[in-house]
Amino acid sequence: MPAAAAQRLLIAGCSLDSAPSKATATSVLKLVHALGFVQVDSISAVERAHHLIIHSRLDGYRPRHLTSHTETSRALFEHWTHDASLIRSDWLPWWTRRFERDRGRFLKSTWMRQRLGRNWSRTVRGVIGAIGSSGPMSVRDVHEVMPARRSPGGGWWEWSPCKAALEYLWRVGEVAVHSRRGFEKVYDLAHRVHGQMPSMPTRESHIEWACSEALQRLGTATPREIAAFLGAVSPTEATAWCDRAARDGKIDSVLLERRGREVRAGFAVIGWKQRAERMRVDSTPRLLSPFDPLIRDRARLLELFGFDYRFEAYMPAPKRTYGYYTMPVLVGERLVGRLDLVTDRAAGVLRVDRAWEEAGASRAQAMRFAKAAADRLAAQLEVRLDWRAGRRP
Repeated sequence: MPAAAAQRLLIAGCSLDSAPSKATATSVLKLVHALGFVQVDSISAVERAHHLIIHSRLDGYRPRHLTSHTETSRALFEHWTHDASLIRSDWLPWWTRRFERDRGRFLKSTWMRQRLGRNWSRTVRGVIGAIGSSGPMSVRDVHEVMPARRSPGGGWWEWSPCKAALEYLWRVGEVAVHSRRGFEKVYDLAHRVHGQMPSMPTRESHIEWACSEALQRLGTATPREIAAFLGAVSPTEATAWCDRAARDGKIDSVLLERRGREVRAGFAVIGWKQRAERMRVDSTPRLLSPFDPLIRDRARLLELFGFDYRFEAYMPAPKRTYGYYTMPVLVGERLVGRLDLVTDRAAGVLRVDRAWEEAGASRAQAMRFAKAAADRLAAQLEVRLDWRAGRRP
């Protein structure tokens, strides 16, 4: 399989092959169902990651479209895939195995036990009892009713016992995210959010589901990439599933050609060649979130698109090459550049400070595409564009 074919399959699997349609509550839910989930991240330099993922694919999207599904219809729920995500709720049964897996893993974790404290079981019982009697609560709310369990520290990683207990209860499925106040999670008992919790599927059916859903969206992948898509199975389990599914004629065995790598064994959806040849990729210039499904696997991104990308927000400023929050520019099947940008909410502007073209793209053409993508995002965010990227870095 040539890298170009794999590239096209991935673009389609990430719902980036069609022209953006109008955002409605229905089209937003349809999109998340197609993607499976959208990643959540706390950084809002431009906009929250989950909103940016939808902005790139739909026109006229507003955060209320997504909130209606997470807090009213409950068509989406928040939990962990490879990272924190908003997930289609018909997938909830598959999370019961993850809940059980995390129960044992968290209580064996020295890091978590230190944060829960010596009387961890009493803290956990106290937190779930408080939510049960008082209703949906944030960490701050729990601290109000359990002041003795506050942490003396103040940093993000200096979790109080109450915060650790809530994280544990969420990860094992005893509480669920009920809503958010700003970006602060508010928790409630899981059965009050989800209704009666579903029964646990078998391990075999869970592996079948996780691997087949991953490959449908990736188009072609190695077993390790399949396992990493949802973080629900191990690479060993994914390898065994791939070998068995290929023997049964459910998927194709292929040799993967990728930039900078020797040809290696992989797997693909049936009919991958015809699917790639039939695709007509839309050429709307789009800015992609650093957590967009197309680019979140940095090694695969480099091998398929030749795009070397690092998210530099967590790096010290002097060590950054491009900037705190840079977004790639996608046009059709190519990533033609990247922008260093920030939303200045007080001024009502999306400010682009610097812009880069990628190797093989002309500066003038790449900048036209980049400015069009930035214009589109500014309109989505309902701010004006302040383009300052008039020089090479």
